[in-house]
Amino acid sequence: MRLLPLLLALPCALLADFPQVYNSDPGDAQPPTPQQALAKLKLPPGFQASLFAAEPDVQNPVAMAWDAKGRMWVAENYTYAERSKRFDLGLKDRVIILEDKDNDGHAETRKVFTEDVQMLTSVEVGRGGVWLMCCPQVLFIPDANGDDIPDGPPQVMLDGFTVAKDNYHNFANGLRWGPDGWLYGRCGHSCPASIGVPGTPEAERLPMKGGIWRFHPERKIAEVLTHGTTNPWGHDWDKNGEMFFINTVTGHLWHLMPGAHLHDTSPSLNPGVYERLDTIADHYHFDTSGSWQDSRDGKANDLGGGHAHIGMMIYQGDQWPNQYRDKLFTLNMHGRRANVERLERLGSGYVGKHEPDVFLTEDEWFRGIEISTGPDGSGFILDWSDTGECHESTGVHRTSGRIFKISYGKPGLPQPALYPRCLMGEGKLATLWKQYQAGKATPELLTQHLKDENEHVRAWAIRLLTDFWPLDTLTSKRPATETFDANIYTSLVSLARTDPSSAVRLTLASTLQRLPLEKRAALATELVKHAADAQDKFLPSMVWYGLIPLADSDPQSLVSIAKESQWPHITRWITRNLASRIETNPATLNALLSSGVPALAGSKGQDQAILHGLSEAFQGWRKAPKPEAWDRFVVPALAGSGDDKTSSASKATTEKLIRELSTLFGDGRALDEVKALALDSKASIENRTAALKTLIDARPDDLRNICESLLETRGLNSLAAKALTQFDDPAIGKKLASSYRKFSSEDRPGIISALVSRPSFAKALLAQIAAGKIPRTDLSAFDARQIRSLNDESLTKSLTEVWGELRDSAGDKAKLIEDLKSRLTPDVLAKADLSKGRAMYQICAACHVMYGEGGKVGPDLTGSGRANLDYLLENIVDPSGVVSADYRMSMLTLKDGRILSGVITRQNDRTLTLRLMTEETTVEKSEITKQDTSPVSMMPEGLLQAFQPDQVRDLIAYLMHPSQVPLPK
Repeated sequence: MRLLPLLLALPCALLADFPQVYNSDPGDAQPPTPQQALAKLKLPPGFQASLFAAEPDVQNPVAMAWDAKGRMWVAENYTYAERSKRFDLGLKDRVIILEDKDNDGHAETRKVFTEDVQMLTSVEVGRGGVWLMCCPQVLFIPDANGDDIPDGPPQVMLDGFTVAKDNYHNFANGLRWGPDGWLYGRCGHSCPASIGVPGTPEAERLPMKGGIWRFHPERKIAEVLTHGTTNPWGHDWDKNGEMFFINTVTGHLWHLMPGAHLHDTSPSLNPGVYERLDTIADHYHFDTSGSWQDSRDGKANDLGGGHAHIGMMIYQGDQWPNQYRDKLFTLNMHGRRANVERLERLGSGYVGKHEPDVFLTEDEWFRGIEISTGPDGSGFILDWSDTGECHESTGVHRTSGRIFKISYGKPGLPQPALYPRCLMGEGKLATLWKQYQAGKATPELLTQHLKDENEHVRAWAIRLLTDFWPLDTLTSKRPATETFDANIYTSLVSLARTDPSSAVRLTLASTLQRLPLEKRAALATELVKHAADAQDKFLPSMVWYGLIPLADSDPQSLVSIAKESQWPHITRWITRNLASRIETNPATLNALLSSGVPALAGSKGQDQAILHGLSEAFQGWRKAPKPEAWDRFVVPALAGSGDDKTSSASKATTEKLIRELSTLFGDGRALDEVKALALDSKASIENRTAALKTLIDARPDDLRNICESLLETRGLNSLAAKALTQFDDPAIGKKLASSYRKFSSEDRPGIISALVSRPSFAKALLAQIAAGKIPRTDLSAFDARQIRSLNDESLTKSLTEVWGELRDSAGDKAKLIEDLKSRLTPDVLAKADLSKGRAMYQICAACHVMYGEGGKVGPDLTGSGRANLDYLLENIVDPSGVVSADYRMSMLTLKDGRILSGVITRQNDRTLTLRLMTEETTVEKSEITKQDTSPVSMMPEGLLQAFQPDQVRDLIAYLMHPSQVPLPK
């Protein structure tokens, strides 16, 4: 077997620059040789495998792509490290090019394109260069002449794909060109992204917590296409251009429906999303009655091998037998095999059926990470080759890696291939995609395709037409010259009314989120009239996701849609949303209950849909105000339930819901029911949260036990932790401090605030910081001052030891100000790095707003006199010199022993609202035993003395600059 000579194509100068690769797994672990690994592959009859490449010529392969010459581009990741280190940035990552010129199954040549990148997870080729996902950025390395030598340094095309501190294995990956010419990618939910082109202000960035995004390389616009899932790590398009992707832990298989909210283990960021779409597979590859972690070590082999799916290919070649064509293949890490899915239509969407697994291996080092169809139609599998994975901290074995080529019989000569391979079709779809990418698919041409006999052509015509529209409601990034086309919109509304294809209607439902808010109701109304779609698995959800913003902008339109709806799900969700606003806007709920909808009682389940919506809205409430139209609604609803055509079970359900709601609107719900809901693991997080809030207000005797039992429940643990601060028990402080890492990064500042509210809790916090279990940097200067305000000498001493000294005096302040002024001359400030200054400003942003971002504890700096150097230095060096009454720090001692520090924002005869660093909290004045106001500013003195001169220069220059600047690249 011929293997490439080590680093055959590398110049010696590059060899010297590339850091020495090392293994960090314990002992002297040795993988099987490449030949031994090849022999361990078990293939179906007629298939054969060859070793396309192996170490030392390829190591730690994490992704691959194909170019127009039929060559394989491989991303090698060396910087990914064990959990304690996360990434070793003393190393670098590399992109290599492998070529098998005689197509004998073994690459003869190897080139290095670049080896000066880090945190590399993906490579894609096209548009005059090479595209790399190097978190937190998408990089483009130009190579216009195609000589495999970069024309210049990498250019940042997108950023904001930040890697989380705790779950760094969920970060962004998966660059792939779509048939529409957009660059698609993936992102895991534990590394939430905030996407934008470089320099985009935070307020205009696209938030993303898991799912799929895309980017247009010429127009420089990005879109988040789906929200949710856990850690997608593979996708491909079928022959009709429908995209599917693979995921871990939760359901493994998903169909891309732009705008979809997909099942996730953490709560949705959108409170209007009541139910998220689940996996389209009708099966799991592990036993869901237990923990997903129990699927390792062969325990789930009979089901498919386990929960972890990586890499995906929809086979559209001719080299393999026809039975494999159009099947979906994904690598199963723990099962050491490829799972196969048969994709079938199900209503408007698809269902995945489990086919027999293939390509099994007995190699315990096998870590298949990507699968792809090569130019000759054979399959290629990247093997990371290691013994660990993201939840096993065994270090990283960097000096192994294999690429297997799997063929059926003897492969023929490679044919020119386009990617994705659906572009190689000869029908109308492939032609349409190519015309669109070439800029020849005009709106007029696409409008004609809305009448095509092929439902997939009609669906793609809709998608491509709406690409010409501004996405004001989604990204606000499209050029101002692009305008909304009313004629096309009229055509889409007509399609929603008349098109016989549920797949086309699903595309229209997805399109709702691309429309201006005032245009959504008319299109949605036509869709919800299709009674045949009432129980469709996807359509009602997709329509609702597009309607959610109307509850704020035009709630009356939701009433009108409900009156026309033949879909109980839509009626239920509209009712639920309007009912949840009964205390601030009761009129729309009363309009829904009284303006014609009751005439539908007993018809197609609409009466129960309304009742269920009301019940869900008020779950967790002990008592709710009675809608004025309630009695007028109940009479026809009961009449409908007594209809002879209505089943006895349906009648009983209607009567039960009316009885329970009447109780809620009258005497109120029993507290035991609220407790049961808060502890019900099968109930929605939204309803459980409402129930827990009710319990916290009611303060039952067992509140502590309830809250302690919820400390490990994601979505509820932060609220439960805050409630536990009511109890003055050091054991609670220890429990909260020791559980700190179990809280999400968004919730941790609030947990710190809770822990600094009592001396015993603060003691536990400082002990965890001293032990290295809570990062010292998570304790802000504001929190440190709060600990100081507890007036506990031992705590102050511990604070100084583990965090540092909080200075209340900076010596001769006037002299310091003059010294800084003499150094910060206009010439010096002109040399400042404003981007670095913005990064430095993050220490100020915890308390101050600037350009719409930051905390609201201190004054908004945007419109202050910060252009004046004297003003800045006086306020920073001597913050207590003049403290506005609006920003004096107040310390409240409560009856339960807590001490809260913050700014009083409002008060009346009964309550007082205090603005803390992370939130506002309102307390009854009767609960306050002592109230003090500090003459000292909350802002500590001596901040600038902690920085180097160039850092002070950059920060001051940024603060004086009149407009926002981008963060450093």
